Amino acid sequence: MKRKIIIGIALAMGMVSAAAMPASAAGSCREEGKCADKQILQQFTRETSGLVSALKAKDLELREQYAFDRIDASKVGELEAELDELKGQINTVGEKFGIPLCCRS
Repeated sequence: MKRKIIIGIALAMGMVSAAAMPASAAGSCREEGKCADKQILQQFTRETSGLVSALKAKDLELREQYAFDRIDASKVGELEAELDELKGQINTVGEKFGIPLCCRS
């Protein structure tokens, strides 16, 4: 009985460690050097700072809507559309500078 438990634990540990290997080996794009040009990233940040502030404000407003007992569906839909539009504008600026998605945060 003890032998079966030990074998089960060993198999479980092996599966967990094997599943974690690809995640640790992948690395982020920042580590791979795709975000190397700091000037372009700074310029992107400067151009999108207003959009990011508006995005955060709209996200907070949307969270407040979900906190109410009765949700105003039209207001939620309007806020979600505005959030999508702001994200699209930020992505457009990122594409203009040729910045990969993983470097835009």
